[in-house]
Amino acid sequence: MGDINESQTEKTKLDPNDPLDRIAMEAMGEERAQAQADADFIDPPTPPGIDPAQTWGQIPFMLGKVLSMALPELAGVYNEQACYQWGVGMAAVSEKYGWDAGEVIGRFGPEIALAVASVPLVVPTYQAIKARREAKEREEKARPREEKDITPSTDHPMGQAPGGFVDPA
Repeated sequence: MGDINESQTEKTKLDPNDPLDRIAMEAMGEERAQAQADADFIDPPTPPGIDPAQTWGQIPFMLGKVLSMALPELAGVYNEQACYQWGVGMAAVSEKYGWDAGEVIGRFGPEIALAVASVPLVVPTYQAIKARREAKEREEKARPREEKDITPSTDHPMGQAPGGFVDPA
């Protein structure tokens, strides 16, 4: 019996009861498994049950949660459906460039956690500073003109007191 290859096996059926045919069948199975392992190494398959679009969609969803703390009017914009649709587009781009959503999220996870933890501190601070500035502006507008600091500048002719003209006669 000569070399057994796939073209020969297609022509003749292998008998599982024949010891030599069993060896050939095992060898073909190992070759197929190795070929599949090589293909998976070059182009890894997506793990079953994980939707890349859903994984990518978590990024704007988390960002939306953070932004909604500062800008409540954005709460409806970053909804699950809109973020999933963004994830569908991003999944296509990531497939083109070979990016992995889990790897990206894992890589920037600490930064994302820091941003989420910082927002509850930053937003009230910003609002307090803004409120003080607005209160100061209202105070200045409410003060009568006489109370305001008006000091004429003597450096410029328009800042000098009226009068002091000489009548050339």
